[in-house]
Amino acid sequence: MIEIFTERLLIIPCSLDIAKSLIFHRIELEKRSPIIIPNGWPSAHVKGLLPFYIEKLERDKSEYGWGLWLVIDYPEKKIIGDIYLHDKPDKHGNISISFNMIQGLKDTSITYEAIDALIEWLTTQTDVKKVNTECSDSNTQSIKLFEKLGMRCTKKEGRFLLWELRKAM
Repeated sequence: MIEIFTERLLIIPCSLDIAKSLIFHRIELEKRSPIIIPNGWPSAHVKGLLPFYIEKLERDKSEYGWGLWLVIDYPEKKIIGDIYLHDKPDKHGNISISFNMIQGLKDTSITYEAIDALIEWLTTQTDVKKVNTECSDSNTQSIKLFEKLGMRCTKKEGRFLLWELRKAM
């Protein structure tokens, strides 16, 4: 099992069992889980991806770690968001990520801590050469976050900014 610990967080890939339970047995999962699962989580975006994620894990166990990651406030034992790796790295070593933190999370340094930790893990994976993400040109919070992470804005498509972070060779 892959686990990333930071000062305040535990970041883990979502297992096949948890993904299935989120769809089919949410109430039972909430009762039995030692981790608090907030009402607003996962987001509608992640809920829409879960069936595809489940299918991917059922088809190929090596996909574990290349999809949905749970961001857990370790002292509180509560899920506070997720990071989604959109697939394994492509033949050029590119990987795309997106993230969602629960509404009302006031400490933006936690978002930085989570994404920074996962990017650090990604840089240890030999197949990963570049991490990509995007945001709206009006999302100043994400723009500041990506700049703080050392990412570079490489392209603007309409209202969307494309960001990248290249692995140091």
